[in-house]
Amino acid sequence: MGDEEELPKPEKYQLTPAGEGAEAKPTSIDFTGSAKADYTNGDVYEGEYKEGKRDGQGKYMYYKKFHHDTYEGKFEANKKTGLGMVKYKDGAEGFYNGYFVDGKRHGEGTFKYKTGDIYAGQWVAGKRHGHGTYVFNGTKYEMKGTWKDGQITTGTWTLTDGTRYVGGFRNQKPCGDGVWETAKGTVVEGAYVQQVVPLDEDKKITPGKPPATETRLFWKTATMVGTEE
Repeated sequence: MGDEEELPKPEKYQLTPAGEGAEAKPTSIDFTGSAKADYTNGDVYEGEYKEGKRDGQGKYMYYKKFHHDTYEGKFEANKKTGLGMVKYKDGAEGFYNGYFVDGKRHGEGTFKYKTGDIYAGQWVAGKRHGHGTYVFNGTKYEMKGTWKDGQITTGTWTLTDGTRYVGGFRNQKPCGDGVWETAKGTVVEGAYVQQVVPLDEDKKITPGKPPATETRLFWKTATMVGTEE
């Protein structure tokens, strides 16, 4: 299921209303109440319907080979809405716990990625947007600040020893005016310049395709204030 939040639209399914002896239906058209839908692609939905659409509390299981990704929460007109939780590979490959609007992550929410990284904060239309904190699983480095369209723009980058950078970012890397503060109190002011250059090992040129590149950072110190021993 990845980062996409739209539910698939299997062509065929069987709808079984809740209740003993309820007769299965080939469609949910005009149906209101609780039911279970078994889709031909292996997906399963159990929950409320209103006039033929998923509406109210429910659980949708997306079929994957050998496991399911699941969403449990509220639906409105077939789309995820309000507070809900998505578990990837039954939770083994991460989760999202938070709010949805029109089927997308929107509002306050926490996402644990397959890598173990965690983002907690604001979302807009499925992207990290607003105030939030991102913690890297491997290094435990923390990026905290203002995000826009999935990327941090201003804030702090804190290392495990307490040293931190405060300033601007672009493409998830420091950019523009900023300050480095060490754990012992030394403050270094300056600015980062980003330079995008082709990779040296990318010798093959493909017509119509840009070469592979990397972003290099250059720091220029303006002032430095050290702590007294």
